[in-house]
Amino acid sequence: MPPVADPETGEIRLLEDRCTTCVLNPAASVVPLPPGRRQQFIRDVRDCGGQIVCHSTMPPVVPEDFPAAMCRGFIDAYGLPEAVQEAVELGVGHIVEVPDPTRTGADAYGGGVQQ
Repeated sequence: MPPVADPETGEIRLLEDRCTTCVLNPAASVVPLPPGRRQQFIRDVRDCGGQIVCHSTMPPVVPEDFPAAMCRGFIDAYGLPEAVQEAVELGVGHIVEVPDPTRTGADAYGGGVQQ
């Protein structure tokens, strides 16, 4: 998986809104998955204390060098992973909300909104 954080700047990227094809979106446009796959995937990610990288911030949707971001749908539903919370609390990381490149174009990333 591509990194969602930059250790040099402390930037931890989070999509500012759910992408239109979020795997966690109950809308009809959601990506079709085999029965039970979504629930198992979420359990696996949560069990290891991880997070989901938004597929709209990964190739081939965006260029290889585009910075990846955490899935807004996952974070809204389950909260920030403990490691991210600790990085923010310790002052070694900060959340930066980035626009959905499928709505704004991959070249629109300009650092987002810091929290």
